Amino acid sequence: VEVELSDLSFFFPEMVPFLPECAVPGCTHEHEPDCAVCAAVEDGSIHEDRYESYLRLLYSLKEREEMYG
Repeated sequence: VEVELSDLSFFFPEMVPFLPECAVPGCTHEHEPDCAVCAAVEDGSIHEDRYESYLRLLYSLKEREEMYG
């Protein structure tokens, strides 16, 4: 299954309720200001291990896009 960068967060069900709350359209939940997902990780609503798994996949997808366009 090929996953698009913009769809990755939907594969993490615990993130889905927070997605509409992000202030930046197209938020990658990596470094954007007022990211609801990052706030949920900080307050313990999203487990840090799951978030780290998300980031590993995110970086992998970004690398793939850079290599193959």
